[in-house]
Amino acid sequence: MNPAPTPPSRLDLPESSRGVLRRLATHGPATRPQLAKVLGLSRPTMSAVMPELMDLELVSSGGSSRGATGRSAVLYSLAAGAGHVLGVEVGATRARVVAHSLDGEQIAAREERISARRRNITDAAVSTTMELCEKVLAEVGDGHGPLRDVVVAAPTKPSTKPTAVSTSGLQPDGVEQLAAALPVPDDVPVIVENNVNCAAIAEHRLGAAQNQDTFVYLQVGVKIGLGIVVGGKLMHGAHGASGEVAMMPFPWSPGEEPARAGLEEYLGSEALMARCAEVWTSGNGPVPKDAEALFQAAARGQSTARRLVDQHATDIGRLAVGVMSVLDPGLVVLGGGVGQNQLLLPGVRRATTALAWDTEITVGALGEHATVLGAVHIAITRALDRLT
Repeated sequence: MNPAPTPPSRLDLPESSRGVLRRLATHGPATRPQLAKVLGLSRPTMSAVMPELMDLELVSSGGSSRGATGRSAVLYSLAAGAGHVLGVEVGATRARVVAHSLDGEQIAAREERISARRRNITDAAVSTTMELCEKVLAEVGDGHGPLRDVVVAAPTKPSTKPTAVSTSGLQPDGVEQLAAALPVPDDVPVIVENNVNCAAIAEHRLGAAQNQDTFVYLQVGVKIGLGIVVGGKLMHGAHGASGEVAMMPFPWSPGEEPARAGLEEYLGSEALMARCAEVWTSGNGPVPKDAEALFQAAARGQSTARRLVDQHATDIGRLAVGVMSVLDPGLVVLGGGVGQNQLLLPGVRRATTALAWDTEITVGALGEHATVLGAVHIAITRALDRLT
């Protein structure tokens, strides 16, 4: 059996073919007449383009669509041979790996909790992520074309190389070790992107911010972070550190000296639970074991839990006001293990209304999977940019 033809690079495909390929990847199946109309291509051009793309196993045909005249036309879609990408999420407590085709369809996914509850990427996190990658790639097999791109989402500054410099408690060598050692072919591009940036992109493409090109994604959990999207594109800044709100000076008042990452120490879930332990009395029952349990108690109407949640919402709202005063986003999306809780939303809105102008505040639509979905979307975009 002859080997399958190798998909060409961008330079090997004519502009018309690249346009068809990108359109099918981003908008789904279409007929020749539909593609010709949208892309402004002639019938002879389409007659040349489609066989070429099918021979290269980049496009396949299947099914039909009935047009306005009543005639049926063959539907074309991106073929499995066009390839796939990996989105990898690695943090202090959980790892996820997802494989998607270039048209965004999920092929395989694995995730696993990491037992070590530390603020850096540990050896356990690296080894767990490596194992998940191997399992996902084995599940993908040979039927989905070449692996075209990998994006690793981690709580660190982004990098176009398999290296990263940390701006918070994360140890950068863990990210470097993981990105450099992923079990993928040497010619597959691997980059590191900040995890909050990835979540912001996911909410923009798939979730709560689909109708906003200028917005921020405010993540609140064990750590805090901000993803900034302006004109539909991520803002990285001169040093790749845009959105590192953990570094904002806090506290900032007479007689108090700001601590490095002091705002994160105050707003993170560990500090929230420490405050909970300080004020919780025996009459309230067992002390909530984590933030999730605290929010559950607040939802049941437990008064101490409710006061803690309300104050936390106010604090998050004040941070949102600081962000609004600098960036003036059209929307603030709340996310993260704590931030995505609907109980926070009224208090955050009250705080922003009291201190600033009206700005829409909402909770993210993608929950805990926003980060890995964003990594996948970035990988698809990068792969299509090279291919088309």
